[in-house]
Amino acid sequence: MLNYIVFFSIIGLIWYWWNSVSAYEVAYKQAKSACVRLELQFLDDTLDIIKLRLCRHPHGYMQFCRIYEFEFSSDGDSRYKGYVKLSGLKFESIDMDAYKIESST
Repeated sequence: MLNYIVFFSIIGLIWYWWNSVSAYEVAYKQAKSACVRLELQFLDDTLDIIKLRLCRHPHGYMQFCRIYEFEFSSDGDSRYKGYVKLSGLKFESIDMDAYKIESST
């Protein structure tokens, strides 16, 4: 019996790790593309997970909901924060702090 518990615990940890890596990649691509689209600098080239919780999918099953934080800059001097929200591995939204826009005149 103990062998089954250990086996399924290891399988669960591997699944969680794989799911976390996949979610990070989705969030990273969304943050990076938002910065490119808005002509901003994606600073430090990293994301930090700031919130992880269980939430219910519209079809009724439970899934992980994550919020990642990243930093960006509009002028190279200031740092602003952005947030990527995922439900499972599905991108939900991206929120970015208000930032200074450099005038080109």
